[in-house]
Amino acid sequence: MHNQLIQYLTHLVKINSVNPELSSDGQGEQEIGECVNRHFQALGISSKVHTITGDRCNTTAFIPGHNPDKILLLNGHLDTVGIEGMDDPFTIRRDGDKLYGRGTYDMLAGCAIQMGLATYFADQPSPISLAFTFVADEENLSIPTLSVLPFLGIFMEPTEEAIGTSHKGYTWFEINIDGLAAHGSRPEEGINAIFPLQYALKELEIINHELDQEDPHPYLGKATLHPGIISGGTAQSVIAAQSTLNWERRTLPGESQQKLNGELNRVIEAVRNAPGNHKVSGEKVYHRPPNEIEDDSLIQKLQKTAGGKPFKGMSYWADSALATGAGIPSILFGPAGHGAHAIDEWVSEKSLINCYESMKSFIT
Repeated sequence: MHNQLIQYLTHLVKINSVNPELSSDGQGEQEIGECVNRHFQALGISSKVHTITGDRCNTTAFIPGHNPDKILLLNGHLDTVGIEGMDDPFTIRRDGDKLYGRGTYDMLAGCAIQMGLATYFADQPSPISLAFTFVADEENLSIPTLSVLPFLGIFMEPTEEAIGTSHKGYTWFEINIDGLAAHGSRPEEGINAIFPLQYALKELEIINHELDQEDPHPYLGKATLHPGIISGGTAQSVIAAQSTLNWERRTLPGESQQKLNGELNRVIEAVRNAPGNHKVSGEKVYHRPPNEIEDDSLIQKLQKTAGGKPFKGMSYWADSALATGAGIPSILFGPAGHGAHAIDEWVSEKSLINCYESMKSFIT
């Protein structure tokens, strides 16, 4: 099976599954989703490709166990980031224990592990039912129609073989400042919409400092924010009539929306009280919640089979939060490697095999 795992990963990496929303090189997940679907069908396992839109699709499969109503949800995303700057990104290159290629680490290795588990349990009766989900991206979670909710979700993001019991969320905010355009030589005839940005940035700096003074989460550390995009003006010789500031707030479990709204209002008020006759408005643009589940005997069992590494919090967001929000307590568990979103992406072959064996032991 170990050689088969590498073959599964090789086949997945060979297919261009770059997310078309992230890169012009992307062709979507139709081809790779159908490849996964064929794998399950060849094993005699019920599976289906779900088209989201165009070439974006999810693939799901289901193996009934001895206890049909005790269901474990497994998840991985099929899309990868872009390939700019990479040589031959869709061919796996081996260097000792390292398997290089786009998506090897984030997170086609986790998808290959799911395929390996399906191969094993197609011949060996499973004591529990297994729901396999391969999604187009981390915003589109498809769960097969099930008789009951799964008792646990394991999202096979790369975690260096640690059990990720929590991860941060994020919220995107935006303010827009309106002024009045004028010739650059006659600033008194206009209202500069860029100058007030300094007051917004200063307020964000104050808020970020306050966050740094708060007690850290035991696994996730402290909440943070950072300005992400500043835009405005049309030409150097024109008084800017409009400007925009976007920032990201990384959130912790337990932080309220009221607190986040209060921070937005503080930034708006700082700009509104700045000198000038400008106008300002702001809004929450996008939001994804943090995730945290309580330790229990099931999580401890997986921790033990995975080598006993301490629980870990992940700084990144994952769609395990969506499953938990849907009533399926969910964790992160996956192999070690390096270079998520980088040109030197690789996954450890040994760790890939360890994760597969840990999952097989956990299920049985």
